[in-house]
Amino acid sequence: MSRSGDRTSTFDPSHSDNLLHGLNLLWRKQLFCDVTLTAQGQQFHCHKAVLASCSQYFRSLFSSHPPLGGGVGGGQDGLGPPKDQQPPQQQQPPPPPQEEPGTPSSSPDDKLLTSPRAINNLVLQGCSAIGLRLVLEYLYTANVTLSLDTVEEVLSVSKILHIPQVTKLCVQFLNDQISVQNYKQVCKIAALHGLEETKKLANKYLVEDVLLLNSEEMRALLDSLPPPVESELALFQMSVLWLEHDRETRMQYAPDLMKRLRFALIPAPELVERVQSVDFMRTDPVCQKLLLDAMNYHLMPFRQHCRQSLASSACERVGELHLRWDPSFLRAQLGHRMETGSLEAAEK
Repeated sequence: MSRSGDRTSTFDPSHSDNLLHGLNLLWRKQLFCDVTLTAQGQQFHCHKAVLASCSQYFRSLFSSHPPLGGGVGGGQDGLGPPKDQQPPQQQQPPPPPQEEPGTPSSSPDDKLLTSPRAINNLVLQGCSAIGLRLVLEYLYTANVTLSLDTVEEVLSVSKILHIPQVTKLCVQFLNDQISVQNYKQVCKIAALHGLEETKKLANKYLVEDVLLLNSEEMRALLDSLPPPVESELALFQMSVLWLEHDRETRMQYAPDLMKRLRFALIPAPELVERVQSVDFMRTDPVCQKLLLDAMNYHLMPFRQHCRQSLASSACERVGELHLRWDPSFLRAQLGHRMETGSLEAAEK
């Protein structure tokens, strides 16, 4: 409660909950709905005010100005056939109307709400029915039900309709749910939607999983096509992590594992900085020769046609990637595990 002269302002903390409960009740009973959204042939009757209050895209769409860059709608709304599967990721609000002199000042959000457009039906291209239903559930209840089977659909809809609150909840759910059993699925979702923090968390589980492989499984991993990582350098770093995890037992497999890599596919500067700095690449005769041949491959480009066996065909290492490791994360892991051992030996 606050006082100003003879006036008293009293705040009711329960009002927002009551308001949301009332809107949810109207939605469940389909009362006063003024717009119909259609996704994958399924219709959802909603309130424009609720949609526009939470979504920048709907605020723009329902105003007197058409959404910038075209919409995702079609059907009976007068927008014509859909042009794109998704609206621009960085959609800007329409320009505010000119205010007459003497008009009371308003907030930036108030200026977006110009005269409404007569849109009663909207077909959403690129939105799944399940994802849209769960997003609408959040708008009317402040709760969203997520699972690993539905989170990607919800995430896609929230990004299409520009509802950052739902996107944030999806990211938090993925970060909290990562485990050894599902990190591959989470990593794919994170890579698809550019969730860098989630990718890094999933990479930690990937490292732990690889370190538990036996020698035969490690050989099979290096021979797999497409490879499990995004570059030959990342594949080398992964091998070093595996060897360093149990150096006394596993170092005997270093020559055999290194022969399965195509060092000529690694750029020359990375060969010097990332590969040559590893001690066994300089001390083991087999590994030393592999490194020398790769450097010669880069130093003598006019003879590369004679050395194609070193790099084989680049397309053998190209394809749809199962996972994409963060190179900086790998370098950090590699440096942490080696800084007290092999790197000190290298400096000597």
